[in-house]
Amino acid sequence: MRVNLSIAFLALLVAMMPLTVGADQNGKATSEGSPPGTVGGLKANTASAHPEFLFGGDIRLREVYLDNIPYSNGGEARGGVNHFQRYRTRLWGEYHLNEKFMLRARLVNEFRTYPEADNHVWNSVDEILFDHLFFDWKWNDWTLRVGRQDLFYGTGKLILEGTPKDGSRTLYFDAVKLTYSGFADTTVDFLYINTHAKDPIVMHSEDRDIVGFAGGNDYDGTESGGGVYVKNKSIEKLPFEAYYLVKTHEQDVAFLNNNDRHTVGARLMPVFSNHLKGNLEAAYQVGNDISAFMVDAKAVLSIESLAAQKARMGLGWYYLSGDDPETSEDEGWNPLWARYPQYSELYVYAFDTDGAGRWSNVNMPYIDFSISPIEKLKMELLLGYMWAPEDNGAGGGNDRGLLFTWKNRFTLKEKLFTAKDKLSGHLWFELLDPGNYYTDEQQDHTALFLRAELSYSF
Repeated sequence: MRVNLSIAFLALLVAMMPLTVGADQNGKATSEGSPPGTVGGLKANTASAHPEFLFGGDIRLREVYLDNIPYSNGGEARGGVNHFQRYRTRLWGEYHLNEKFMLRARLVNEFRTYPEADNHVWNSVDEILFDHLFFDWKWNDWTLRVGRQDLFYGTGKLILEGTPKDGSRTLYFDAVKLTYSGFADTTVDFLYINTHAKDPIVMHSEDRDIVGFAGGNDYDGTESGGGVYVKNKSIEKLPFEAYYLVKTHEQDVAFLNNNDRHTVGARLMPVFSNHLKGNLEAAYQVGNDISAFMVDAKAVLSIESLAAQKARMGLGWYYLSGDDPETSEDEGWNPLWARYPQYSELYVYAFDTDGAGRWSNVNMPYIDFSISPIEKLKMELLLGYMWAPEDNGAGGGNDRGLLFTWKNRFTLKEKLFTAKDKLSGHLWFELLDPGNYYTDEQQDHTALFLRAELSYSF
């Protein structure tokens, strides 16, 4: 039965490929609200008010290898060597009644194969689920989005990933977003989030915890909270964002009690010149015996002599406070709904023992460089050194280690079968040379992450 379901789902996707569809290249609604006339949002400037149906999809294939990624307790991530393949298919549809109302749904399936036959945690056909299931409704200066949706704010340091335990299979939030755009050059988003760790509407359920609240332990609660997020562009060379967010503790969804974590912060995006831009975000967290903070800063220089290749050099600093075990307070930064790879696909595994992608206790200055040597290829490199503000690792020191990442993103072909389809992929390589935050045994082994991807979207 599982094989038949898998074949039927894939056959449906393949059958639709030759059709001309109105799709964005990723087949994905944008959380910030899509520009007028694009898939994934209300089409405010269309000439016709007649109903319209849009659809599309994508198929993603990945090969993943990782080894020697250190845990702070002296162990290795996922037992050491991990080698597996991922197969994800998505099919979406949108119904636009008019410029004021639309519905969107997207079905997702992902399964994995492993060279080691004993590991079958992601079966074929595995689960089939909705990662988009929402409606948009606009009236005057207000836009309401209700249902399962993606949310992305800023550079993704606080709100990006609602389902961290399933990797990049999904990112969704079960949420309500109300946007007010009546102020000049300003939008105000009001958010309510209540995502279940175990999806209540999944088909062919594997009873999987997709939140990963606690390290290594199955969880059956919710990720709940909300807040207000303001974006302002009234100053041309200094757009900024400000926010207040609250996240409730475990299954307690009653707001403003002693278990809540409150986060206030701001982000500045200065434009110093045509070639030099910046980003500065700072946030502070408070609550019952909670005092934590985050700083994310970066300056980016566009290299004029390599303008045709879109070459850019960046200098950045990322700081997340760590918990001091000698105090009664919790000083450790909590990434809220941003438990995803952030700066490193390799190092995100190092936080497994604290909860999926729970970045905290990190001090990393870094340099990065990006260039497109040819039209269809973009190369991105990062070199950073990580310290731990609190030396709570098994090695007793503060040096987490030297991190190197190299991403190669490429487009192989566009317009293969339709006017908007695309065949693309990437090759990803990361290394970590562990420092004295880890044991001598861990320091003797360089951590490695490799990934190859091929993706077709239509």
